[in-house]
Amino acid sequence: MAQHRPILIVMSTISRPAKAEPAKDPLARLLQAHPETAYDYLEFRRVMAGNAASLAAERATPEDLARLRACLEAMEKAHALDDPAQEAAADAEFHLAIYQAAHNQVMTQVMRRIFEMLRGGVFYDRGDLYRRRGVRDGFLRQHQAIWHAIASGNPEVARAMAEGHIASTEEALREAQHADSRREVALRRRAGSDLTGRSRTEAAAGKLVDK
Repeated sequence: MAQHRPILIVMSTISRPAKAEPAKDPLARLLQAHPETAYDYLEFRRVMAGNAASLAAERATPEDLARLRACLEAMEKAHALDDPAQEAAADAEFHLAIYQAAHNQVMTQVMRRIFEMLRGGVFYDRGDLYRRRGVRDGFLRQHQAIWHAIASGNPEVARAMAEGHIASTEEALREAQHADSRREVALRRRAGSDLTGRSRTEAAAGKLVDK
């Protein structure tokens, strides 16, 4: 029994409801200390999302489909209102509804815990992604495709659409991070130029005083 203790501790930590703020959560602090976990998370999501969407297409009840439809409609409404924050929140609810529709309790509890950390910005800033030009439109189309595949009971298409959505999210995140890096470099160069310019001006003023 002792040899299984570490596994039980990890599962208990992941599946336990997150009552603390992300900054006070030991697991969240660990993940935030390693930025590369954003891509570990997306790799994990690609596996889980595809399986969950496939299972949901096979197992979803009318109540599950109604919940998914309501989440999608909330996303579409937020999109029409140009409300990135609300759309990102509806996005998370939509994916959680898929895990619930898969009717696998372990999957649901683990992903509920993961999404709580995601909402807290542990892996990356979802709100920032939703404010990027073109990203929101693409995400909405992908969610609609996932919904239609699940509602039509097509597990193969549902899996492909869900995995494609996660791949698209990873691509959007990489592009956002590259854009931010380029902007930071430009700002540092500008700050350096301003500093050099001020130094030259001050030096020239000093020479005039000496004369």
